[in-house]
Amino acid sequence: MIGDDGKILGKDSFIKKIADTGEIFNKKFLESEYENAYYSSIMADKWDRFGDDEYLQYSTVGDSNVRPSHAALDKYTAPKNATFWITNYPPNGWNCRCTVIPGKDNYQNRLTEREAGNQLKSENRDTPFYNNVGESKLIFKDNHPYFINSKGKETNLSWEQYGMPDLKKIRAEELPAYKVTTKEDYLKWWDKQKKVSGDDIAIKDVLGNKIILESAVDKKGRETDYFKSHIIRKEADNRHEYATEVIKVLRNPDEVWMNPKDKNTKVYLKYYENGTLKLIVNENNKAETMFLIEKGDKSELNKLGEARKGILMHR
Repeated sequence: MIGDDGKILGKDSFIKKIADTGEIFNKKFLESEYENAYYSSIMADKWDRFGDDEYLQYSTVGDSNVRPSHAALDKYTAPKNATFWITNYPPNGWNCRCTVIPGKDNYQNRLTEREAGNQLKSENRDTPFYNNVGESKLIFKDNHPYFINSKGKETNLSWEQYGMPDLKKIRAEELPAYKVTTKEDYLKWWDKQKKVSGDDIAIKDVLGNKIILESAVDKKGRETDYFKSHIIRKEADNRHEYATEVIKVLRNPDEVWMNPKDKNTKVYLKYYENGTLKLIVNENNKAETMFLIEKGDKSELNKLGEARKGILMHR
């Protein structure tokens, strides 16, 4: 983030400098990294400016975008040396805008010290945000995705290294259930979609890419090499039962991963009450297959672990 002249680079200049290296990156993710580093440095400086005997008050922006867990801490006041600030000093998550302001020693808190200390514990523990940047002077800790391994640059980072929630936390939230469709429903759905070429469908994904769902019509090779027929061919897996969810998986996925070690294929994940839908798109932006990682499957954790690694493109 520092330019050749020793000054802090602006966000656009920083992104351009990364782009000039020729490395693959996701712009939205890089912007979040920049904002986090920049805001963390501001908060670290702010910490040093408070006196050791001062009281600090947690303060949110107060708008509708504030996370409920952060809103619960709004106005919580404690002395600077309180253990609360060791793991709850802002920022407390990606794009967190919370700050601290001078507080009063006689302020009546709504939360007890223990309640306040546990408010963010489940979502931030084992992430880079379980940290006080003012005390540690560290923005990118060992468990942050920015790290170098013994062989150099690591390209297949895991969901843990990105500070992502585990399956238990994901399933603790209310998840949607997809509508089960028959094979006939799937084929009728396909016929109704706008075609980009012949019988092929194009869907713009969350990253702005045009993803092609191919049909075997007027093409050479095996029918099952093409998405439309591939889904039908996997009748034993009943993939037609959720195939019409592909638009939601592309436009509103929970996670998108790119795997540089597998020809830059992209994996789109969307969590449902029934399980996790996994869509695989090749380097040419053509959908190859989609299947369900069933909830409660004995290998569910292993299958998701394999899917949730690489370069995180969207979350």
